Amino acid sequence: MRDQEAVGALIERIIARARIPGTAQRDDLRRELWTHFEEAGESAESTREAVRRFGAETMVGESLRVVYRWDYLLWYFAKIAAAILVSTAAALLIQVLVNLRVELQAEVFRLAPGFARAFGMSIAVVLGLVTLWEAARRPFSRSRAAVAVSAYVAIGLVVGVLFLNGIGALITTTILVGIGYVCSKLERWPSRLVVLVGAFAAALYVNHAFLSVAFSPRRALIAGAILGAVWSSTLVILNRVDRAFGSVIEP
Repeated sequence: MRDQEAVGALIERIIARARIPGTAQRDDLRRELWTHFEEAGESAESTREAVRRFGAETMVGESLRVVYRWDYLLWYFAKIAAAILVSTAAALLIQVLVNLRVELQAEVFRLAPGFARAFGMSIAVVLGLVTLWEAARRPFSRSRAAVAVSAYVAIGLVVGVLFLNGIGALITTTILVGIGYVCSKLERWPSRLVVLVGAFAAALYVNHAFLSVAFSPRRALIAGAILGAVWSSTLVILNRVDRAFGSVIEP
């Protein structure tokens, strides 16, 4: 019984290391591995000998990871795309609710003049947070971090040209993402949110002052609160998407 339990634990460790997406594929591999050990014999000695000849579980798991790498990458990129789409939709909803204006006499709904720029800034913050989330993921990978940063710069430049009237806004959003990352390290949630909103507001106020653009402290605080809401919603979405991805990949 102990040998059977040891074999079962070995098989589960190998499957976990292989990072196989989908329950069906994991079950197929599990059955194949069990069949391999059962064919070696039913005695405890034959089971231990089969385990010994099977090879190092690390090497076997890594070999299987190579076999299933394209399936894993497909699911991984789908996860990132889903996180960006849902986070962008949440940011759009927040910006629409904040910038929606109603003209009662004419019974007309319209968006505030600064909606496009505000939404563009929100998209850039979402992209920056997703990039930071993936680049800093453990275990750290230089190649993954390099791909994430490169994609962020490329997409950020496009967003800057389309929504923010210049690529200089990419620097601003990168600073905002850095501020958000530092604030997210605070332990207590209420104080963390207050510091986050205040830091965003201060950064936006200084940025507009540097550009000699009229931007009152009140407007800066409102903009900081909106970006704080976008940042918080994106964090929640990233956590949920990661859990869903984990249920597909991890046994």
